[in-house]
Amino acid sequence: MKAALIDLKTERNRRIPNPDQIIVAGAGIAGLTLALALSEKGFDVQIFEKSATLAEIGAGLQLSPNATRLLDRLGVLERLKYASVEPQAICLQDGTSGEKLLHFPIGNQAKERWGAPYIVCHRADLQNALLTQARSRPNIAIQLQSAVTQHKADAGGILVRVQYHDRIEEHRGALLVGADGVWSNMRTAMSDTDRARYTGTIAWRSSVSVDQLPESFKGLLPAGTNVVAWTGANAHLIAYPIRSGQVINFVAVAPDRQDGRRWNLQIDPENISQNFIREFAAWHQGIRDMMRAGRPWTPWRLFEMKKCRFKIEDRLVLIGDAAHAMTPYAAQGAAMAIEDGCALAAALGTDGAKWDSALASFSSARTHRITAVVRRGALNHLAYHAKGPMALARNIVLRNRPVEKFVKGFDWLYGFDAEGPFDQK
Repeated sequence: MKAALIDLKTERNRRIPNPDQIIVAGAGIAGLTLALALSEKGFDVQIFEKSATLAEIGAGLQLSPNATRLLDRLGVLERLKYASVEPQAICLQDGTSGEKLLHFPIGNQAKERWGAPYIVCHRADLQNALLTQARSRPNIAIQLQSAVTQHKADAGGILVRVQYHDRIEEHRGALLVGADGVWSNMRTAMSDTDRARYTGTIAWRSSVSVDQLPESFKGLLPAGTNVVAWTGANAHLIAYPIRSGQVINFVAVAPDRQDGRRWNLQIDPENISQNFIREFAAWHQGIRDMMRAGRPWTPWRLFEMKKCRFKIEDRLVLIGDAAHAMTPYAAQGAAMAIEDGCALAAALGTDGAKWDSALASFSSARTHRITAVVRRGALNHLAYHAKGPMALARNIVLRNRPVEKFVKGFDWLYGFDAEGPFDQK
């Protein structure tokens, strides 16, 4: 799918010359969410983004109630409604036989049990909604083609050096927040050991218009609008509607067979028959037909951080992938970035004299939360990619365990309020 471009030219000369402002490096989901949440609390925010334009290539997102309740408070959910879909259920199926294993109602259940909807959407649509809302706030400024290259904290706050495309400037603020993604300059400047680790796994992404889906694949889709996951040996496939239900987003996760763990080698998308579809050669014919219909599939190597790092220095904090890049097995990457932004704003909303203790509590609580989510992702990875006797045991459990027990098992994840007390469970 063609990249969605976001025009920010009108922001180029907009600045907030305020030494008490919060400076944010990165205008992705984490950075924009943080800016909006800070704006709600009366802070001035200056965002520096190294890209000349903001573009998000074709990828879908699942946003669970723990994220959508926060987006709703920020006024973003309403802007996103036109392009998102509320699935009726999450369904698990066997990738080889096509057998239905679990039907987990999520539509009305989400709003009734967790107080917010479960939605799926395109990443660019979410970023556009965040950006549109941010541009409506007079105390948020966004500067493109600008990268924070150096910083120095002192008693009065923090001084940052910003490299523009044609000059270098210095800006002062009360705090610097690194929201600059998995390759964060803020984080990697600390030590080489803080770099993201390649997992040896690739997420292959594609999208197909509903009217172009092969008939053999349509027969595998449960009735209604759903998120569907097919499990298999060493791989899994997820499908869900985006763009108001007109397009189906696909994500197939499989080992990087060609390059092993050498993440820096070039992937050739045209060589897909060797690198990708062969991993699903034993899967249901309908799935293989869909994979051929869905070309080209875009490869996205999966990275993760070995250790969470939120509070780096007294005046430097990380959020989002910069703090804790994670694999997608729990479908919580975007949700955790949104939670981080709102939780940090809530912490900074306390008396300025108490920022040190508030930030320490924020870091501790968020590390605990992220650790729990990563643990759930590891469990899902094990279950989705099981083979042999473990796969048989998984299928028996999924077919026979009461659905209510599955629902209850998500209370800690979906019922969590990132703006609530740090000690909530």
